Amino acid sequence: MIEREAIYTEQDDYSEYKGNPLIEALPPILEDSDKVIDMLSYNDGHHDGERQYGSRRRMHFVLRLFRYFQPLEQHVDIEGRFSRCIRQSYLHRNPLAANYAAALAQGHKMIISGQNYEALGAFRPTAAGFTIIGLSGVGKTSAVSNILNLYPQVVLHERYNETPLVLKQVVWLKLDCPHDGSVKGLCMSFFEALDQAVGSDYFANLSHVRFTVDILMIRMAQAARLHCLGVLVIDEIQHLSQAKSGGQAKMLNFFVTLVNTVGVPVVLVGTTKAKGILQIQIGKSA
Repeated sequence: MIEREAIYTEQDDYSEYKGNPLIEALPPILEDSDKVIDMLSYNDGHHDGERQYGSRRRMHFVLRLFRYFQPLEQHVDIEGRFSRCIRQSYLHRNPLAANYAAALAQGHKMIISGQNYEALGAFRPTAAGFTIIGLSGVGKTSAVSNILNLYPQVVLHERYNETPLVLKQVVWLKLDCPHDGSVKGLCMSFFEALDQAVGSDYFANLSHVRFTVDILMIRMAQAARLHCLGVLVIDEIQHLSQAKSGGQAKMLNFFVTLVNTVGVPVVLVGTTKAKGILQIQIGKSA
């Protein structure tokens, strides 16, 4: 878990970001590409004298290559995309605004009444996710993980400009699409990852009860609202190809729901096998 106490930086150069504690608590925007490259790079290299060690010890040093990371131009572009989508997702989700409390109240009412997640009220979405598709083994997961680690995963708020604000803001959450492509498996992976981030017990409370997928989805949306989730990253999205009948459409439609009704951008990461899944879904929606 990567967390820190909130340190607010006034957004004098970005008027739309001013007065929003979720944005002001984020690290500064990296405007210099060279700075991005420097922060993402990892090269432990070799140290003088290591060549004098025996072969068995030198084999351990070779394993540093698996941690080596040299950013490319596309990695700088992806960092910028994450920077924009996280901040844009928070534009109309200010926890000091009345609509934040109203959205939580609506979600609680839906959970109590057992409504379908599709009944979530209209939201003014400013979030926009994106998709990263590439060959297996090219370093997509490593690149995304390194970029996400530029941000604290959890920001602890207590007070903002003399206003009490007790909140655990989850800036990012990353999980793998279940191997069977099931929506329920994705929901439970979400709760497990959220528990690890904020120390909650969602997974324990939900795993022993046979909730329907729709109930899990509305609880997932409510948790994303409560913890002001900045971006949700779903890796190995190609596993949707193994989904049971209707599973692909249901899961992809729920991602759209998260963006449009909760305001959480969803970033999908996968191999080229996922391209066909996404194209089929876009064709059905056209």
